[in-house]
Amino acid sequence: MAPAQPVLSDAFSRVVKKHREKRKLSRAALAEMSGLHQTYIGLLERGERSPNLDTAKSIAAALGISLGKLITEAERSQNR
Repeated sequence: MAPAQPVLSDAFSRVVKKHREKRKLSRAALAEMSGLHQTYIGLLERGERSPNLDTAKSIAAALGISLGKLITEAERSQNR
């Protein structure tokens, strides 16, 4: 039996965290910039929550990148 492929939402969470840290933003700062609660950002980054499309777009905008880029990176990360 082949090993399970990583879930896209987990890969998305890792990509969000990578970009947040790259921009030297705290979870609280990203939350404020995206109109979300910092607890939600933490849950997302730990893979305990998955954002809907509107929320994901708000996070991407706060990170200064497109939602498409975040998803593409997550897909590439997932396939490694």
